[in-house]
Amino acid sequence: MFDNGILVAGGDPGFGAIKLDTGETKVLFPAVICKGNERIFSTLGNTPLGKGSDLETQIASLDVIVTNNATGVERHYFMGSLAESLNPNEAHYCWDEDKSTDEEATALLIVALALAQPTDKANVYLGTGVPVKYYAVLKDKYEAELKGSFSVTFKSGPLAAQTRSLNILRSRVLPQSYGVFIKETLNEYGIPSHPKLFSGYVVAIDPGFRTTDIATFYDGVMLDPPNSFSLEKGLKWAYTGVAEKLKEMTSAHENPIETDDKELDKIFRVHGGFYPWNNGAINLNPVMKTMLAQLGTDISREVKKALKPMLGKIHTVLVAGKVGELVFSDLQLENKVLIQDPQFGNATGFRIMAANLVNNLTKKANANQ
Repeated sequence: MFDNGILVAGGDPGFGAIKLDTGETKVLFPAVICKGNERIFSTLGNTPLGKGSDLETQIASLDVIVTNNATGVERHYFMGSLAESLNPNEAHYCWDEDKSTDEEATALLIVALALAQPTDKANVYLGTGVPVKYYAVLKDKYEAELKGSFSVTFKSGPLAAQTRSLNILRSRVLPQSYGVFIKETLNEYGIPSHPKLFSGYVVAIDPGFRTTDIATFYDGVMLDPPNSFSLEKGLKWAYTGVAEKLKEMTSAHENPIETDDKELDKIFRVHGGFYPWNNGAINLNPVMKTMLAQLGTDISREVKKALKPMLGKIHTVLVAGKVGELVFSDLQLENKVLIQDPQFGNATGFRIMAANLVNNLTKKANANQ
């Protein structure tokens, strides 16, 4: 929190997971949501195991009511792993390209903010991003829509029966991958932390769930398309390949396994890549390793093709994202660097950008006094 009581946050609402960074707190949970309902049987045996912090326990039990205080519209949701467990048939990712007017996508981001705020009420400056290919179309719409007053009431977990209110005063939207560059180059006061990255050619690659964003910078300025672009390929593509192979592996049986990316995401995230079946489990890790290697190869090929005129001049390739970490060893690119805490690369960069915005506004206000 700033001295003036403003909570500065960077939110990265990806297709696969919600990431939020306030500097003091980081929030991460699957971007899975469904309508909530009254819980009858699901409360049986639902005793906390005492593992993890209160925040982690709460994230595992997101049974929430989200209210838009301006319109009075109130919605009951299950989110994250709770949605996956309690309503697997209806739980879904928020996959609309335009999340600015997607009520569920907004709700996921609002709940992440409520989890991170240290007090019951907070004024928020929010930095966030959209895929590179949609930035020009969605930037203004995002900044206009992602503000206002909201409340979150928790119906279970350590915060059960508590309500947290927040007022998003302003949101600033950047292209995804730009957040990665900011994280690696600036601090909260706009002071360069890595001057080398402000000279010559630098590329930031952020493979995600559905898309891979590539941003190219020259002397610290992000270049326009075709040098900065989005690939319609990410972890979902790898899961599709795993699903096909799993069906093939069980084809001799009366009911071959048909699965999807949402279920597979949980299999790898929660069960270590082992699909429960018959008297044991099918190890899907070797299949996934093959698919990730191909994904890394495909991303490398597309980057080399698009950036061919400047390839020899690129002195640093910043790789971010959880998926970036998974494919890093398979990226056939020179001068590649996996950034620290890659999953929060964009969220942290968006927070730094929002902090600079607040600091600049504070300076102007003080100068005018």
